[in-house]
Amino acid sequence: MDNKIICTCMEVTRGQIVKAIKDKGCKTFEDVQNETEAGTVCGCCEDDIQEILNEYVSK
Repeated sequence: MDNKIICTCMEVTRGQIVKAIKDKGCKTFEDVQNETEAGTVCGCCEDDIQEILNEYVSK
């Protein structure tokens, strides 16, 4: 599951996004963009990234 590509444009996996959240403290979509470059080209993965953020970031 961690190997699943979330951002096809930049080939960023779910695992890379989770690592950015856990290890780098990313809390927003923009944080994830800055750390991983996911969502910086076409933006189609924004909803998927937000779902992962919702899983790992406490409200």
